[in-house]
This record gives sequence, C-alpha cells and structure tokens, in this order.
Amino acid sequence: MTRMEQQEMQQAVALVLAAYRGGEQFDTPAEAVGPQTVAQAYAVQDGVARALWPGQRTRCWKVGAPNKDSEAYSAPIPPRRVHASGARLSGDDFHMIGIEAELAFRVTRPLPPRACLYEEAEVRAALGELCVTIELVDTRLRQWQQAGALWRLADNQINGALIVGGGISDWQGLELAQRPLALTVNGEVLAEQRGGHPLGDPASLLGWSVNHLVARNKGLEPGDLITTGSWTGMRFIAPGAEVCARFPGIGEARVRID
Repeated sequence: MTRMEQQEMQQAVALVLAAYRGGEQFDTPAEAVGPQTVAQAYAVQDGVARALWPGQRTRCWKVGAPNKDSEAYSAPIPPRRVHASGARLSGDDFHMIGIEAELAFRVTRPLPPRACLYEEAEVRAALGELCVTIELVDTRLRQWQQAGALWRLADNQINGALIVGGGISDWQGLELAQRPLALTVNGEVLAEQRGGHPLGDPASLLGWSVNHLVARNKGLEPGDLITTGSWTGMRFIAPGAEVCARFPGIGEARVRID
C-alpha cells in the first residue's frame, strides 16, 4: 500500500471510528477517496477493531456471499454488540433496524495458523455447534445504499448487532439447504419458509471462512462464532418490537428492541 493509500485508509478508519463512538452517521467522501479494493476495506475494518477493542481477539465474525458466483466476504462484529438470546436493546442505539434470521457455527477445537489449508473434514470437525442467530443490521453510512459495496464492507458489512440463540452439537448429518424456519415480529409471522439461504447450504461457506479467518485472525479458538448470512433477506422494523427467529430442530433466538 502506498503512503497516499495508507493516509486514505487512516482517514476512512477515523470516519468509521468516530461514527461508532459518537453514535452518528457520516457522508462518504468522493468516490476516489476510501477503500478501492477488498483488501483496503479489510484494512479499515482492522483499524477500527484495533481502536474499539484494543488487545482483544475478534471472537465473532459475519461471513457471506450474495450468490454462488460472488466472492465471499468477512467482517468482525464488535464484542459489545454480541448479545445472548433474550436481550433487550434500545432502539435509540440504531439508525435503522434491519433483521435477518441466520445460522452460525461455533468453533469447539482450536484452529491455529499453519502452512497448508485446512481440509473440509477438519473444518467441519472443529465447528462443533450450530446455533440460531438474529443479525441486526445498522450502518454508520448516511447514504449506505449509494455508498458502494466497498464502503459497506469497510463499515463491517453494515452490522448493528448479533443475537445468539440456542443450537445443537450434532448438526453434521443434517441437510441444511431446505431447513424450515420462521421469523416473527411481535408474534406475527414475517417469514415462514423452507430454505432460503443465497448459497443453498450455508455450510458450503465453511471451508473458505475458516481458512480465511485463520489467516486473518491468527487462528480460531474455541468459542469463536461465524455467522453465515441471511435466510430471509433483510426486513426492516421499528422500535417497540420483539423478534424471534426459529429453526425447528436447531433452536431459536429472541431480542426485544425497546
């Protein structure tokens, strides 16, 4: 990265960081300023993470891809924005509230950095828990839809919070692509369907996710969590709502937005 690129990334980090700390949104600079590549967007993520949770490993990640032909992405979720099911959050802490029903995989065996990639069987053996999550989508970008994909990636892929619910350990034999699920708001069904993940089976992301995060995060450790993308698309809600995501046979997650 050139000195000018480094300066631009530092400016982008400062913008995102100030928005996190001040609870405000910002207008993205001119198109030529800011992340121009995925690597630069990740550099902004890393700079924000070093400032927001200094000296700590990132323990929770979101990964995903819009379709099978697109490059997958990753983004850290700040530790203070990861909550157990049943949490009550304040609507005042969000600029917008998008909700997504997701499945996440928890690391139960350490995966240290090594010279060769982890094979699929090793990856699956190390991810010993499958659990239901609700991602709350929010953004520090004032014009997030017009800001461009790289700015959204730099903004931790517009993550607002993650709610972690119940799960199971014996998921390996499940056929995940057509799992039934329901997403309700205040007891009313917002989505009830079978399947719906953009890649069909979210486990298809695991090989890439683990090898990417092992390299990026200096390994993965027991307790680390990888959530793998929305099954229901992003739905918007107003404060004063109780949200429940349920995957029968796996578990459920709940959150109240006051």
